[in-house]
Amino acid sequence: MKKKLSLSISIILLLAVIGGYAYQYKGTVKIQTAESPEEIVEKFYSYVSDGGPTSLAEAYRLLSTKNYKVPEERFKAIVLNYPSDLKVNVIDGHIVENVAIVPIEYETASAFGGVFTVKTEINLDIDEKTKSWKIDFTGETYDRGEET
Repeated sequence: MKKKLSLSISIILLLAVIGGYAYQYKGTVKIQTAESPEEIVEKFYSYVSDGGPTSLAEAYRLLSTKNYKVPEERFKAIVLNYPSDLKVNVIDGHIVENVAIVPIEYETASAFGGVFTVKTEINLDIDEKTKSWKIDFTGETYDRGEET
């Protein structure tokens, strides 16, 4: 009787540990990437801040084309309006389903004088072909990134 009880408790504990592990990692991406979503966001804003043609071309290569492909000249026209001294603070992100959500902060001039800290999130898609994270520049995944 004690053996059956002991075996039953062992099986229940094993199932609880496996279930807890499975719950903790549900919704994470199964593809291993060379760089984390945070590293991609840091690299993107570094290229954009540099502003040179080669750097902007490198930044453009970090964009997702999964839902929409922004024409390169349109992309350059948009990011050339960013402040040249833009410094982005990347905060630890998380993954929901197949979308990485990386919070960032940056300072911008306030209309009332001084500076204002902007907090926003950058979503990234996983590119299964290249096994890398790509920035959702057009915001196509922003409704999918919300946790339910």
